Amino acid sequence: MPATLAAQPLSAGPVRSSVDVFGDADALETAPRVAVQLTINLTFAEILGRLLFTPGSMLMAEDLDTLDESKILECLWFAVAQTDLGAAEDFAEMAMDIYTGRRSSNLNDFSIRLGHAITHLFGVTAPEAPGTPVPGPREVLCSSQQVGQGGMRA
Repeated sequence: MPATLAAQPLSAGPVRSSVDVFGDADALETAPRVAVQLTINLTFAEILGRLLFTPGSMLMAEDLDTLDESKILECLWFAVAQTDLGAAEDFAEMAMDIYTGRRSSNLNDFSIRLGHAITHLFGVTAPEAPGTPVPGPREVLCSSQQVGQGGMRA
């Protein structure tokens, strides 16, 4: 995903005191903050990846059972604020590998259910989820030197 600036500028709200970075009341916060709003355009894969892999984004199966839209939006909001573009691209690629069945994971069923929730909530188009069992892990052919230097991703 290449980074681009939207045609509209950032918007800024009034200075607020005693709030944390997400705008929640925090009596211990001493520095005043300005609310800044930014438009970000995300694909299905980018939403799925952020919701599956952002550390601290606590989306649970129960949230999908009841299709708790506010919980999904809250988790996505947190994930967007916490994830840099490089990690977001990696998360999107890993998420699509799991969602489409190219990679076996204990997240396969959850990713498909989450994909349905994403398409319902945001109206984005998702690739067809696999209808057959997910194949086992692929064999990765590389030297131990490449793996030790971080040159290969499985």
